[in-house]
Amino acid sequence: MEELKENDITDAELDSFAFKFFKLFAQYEYFLKKENFFQTIRNKIIVDWDSYANKVVGKNFMDLLGESSASADYILKNPPKAQVVVNGVIVWKDVNNNEINVQALFGHIGRVRNNLFHGGKFNGTWFDPARSALLLRHSLIVLECLRDKGLIRIEK
Repeated sequence: MEELKENDITDAELDSFAFKFFKLFAQYEYFLKKENFFQTIRNKIIVDWDSYANKVVGKNFMDLLGESSASADYILKNPPKAQVVVNGVIVWKDVNNNEINVQALFGHIGRVRNNLFHGGKFNGTWFDPARSALLLRHSLIVLECLRDKGLIRIEK
């Protein structure tokens, strides 16, 4: 999948990745809050992904991911960009990819969600469809693998 070009992915496929990603990400956040992986700041709940990453997933996350570690490796080496304001203009900024740890991995997956949810990647048409597809798919693979290994419990 890493050889994707813009013409190789359809909007419908990207929409499907986005839906699956949002649904699973939401299930993670529900589970993390239920299991007390959160902090409160001025009565606002902040999900504590770092605590979950450290206490549940652990520093041997690549071994735990097994064959899915290639997806974690892709995300860590090609993290989603961050939107920043430079001279009053919103621009994309490269993100440091020097950190290779479980907290960085979940931080990058969280940024995939934030970029998508807050409108950074979609304004009626997909921004950089091939890269968006790769980040969504690899994030899904990581989250699905950990779910399938029982590191979150999804109630049916």
